[in-house]
Amino acid sequence: MDSWNEFLNMLQHWYSNFLKDLISRESILQLLLSILAGAAFAALLGTFPSFLHMVLKFLRLEASTESETYSQRLKELTSKLTQSSSEVDSLLAELTQVATEREINVTKIEKRLAELEQQEVQIQKRILDLQQVPIPVAEHFATLIQIGEKRSAWRDYFLFGAGVVVSIIIQAVIR
Repeated sequence: MDSWNEFLNMLQHWYSNFLKDLISRESILQLLLSILAGAAFAALLGTFPSFLHMVLKFLRLEASTESETYSQRLKELTSKLTQSSSEVDSLLAELTQVATEREINVTKIEKRLAELEQQEVQIQKRILDLQQVPIPVAEHFATLIQIGEKRSAWRDYFLFGAGVVVSIIIQAVIR
């Protein structure tokens, strides 16, 4: 099989030189001699039909059934076009989905930004209101809170003590 590949490479080289030399007589003679030598060699091996098929295919002189090839080629191209179209459709659907998701996310971010801006305005208003409160009023408010805290401290101590006494009584009754 390697000899066939070498022969075909040599034949292809000679064929390309044939075209380059613009059909010189020596090239034509070399090509014909090499084809005859290859045909004789193939006849000796008993593979002349396959050799002839390869030579005709190489020279692009192979008999072809154009109607079958054309219809097969048309079917193949149609199927590739259908497949490509479905791939493009799926890509467009995916792009649409991604764009929709991004739009939803941008809308959520804008909504959250508006909420944060509103909270900022409210906090700034509270800060301004507290800055405008006079200091004596704030001190009076602080003293009122401290008095209430002292009262609630005594009340907490009383409730704690009462809870201890009640739990001791309950424990004594249960035993």
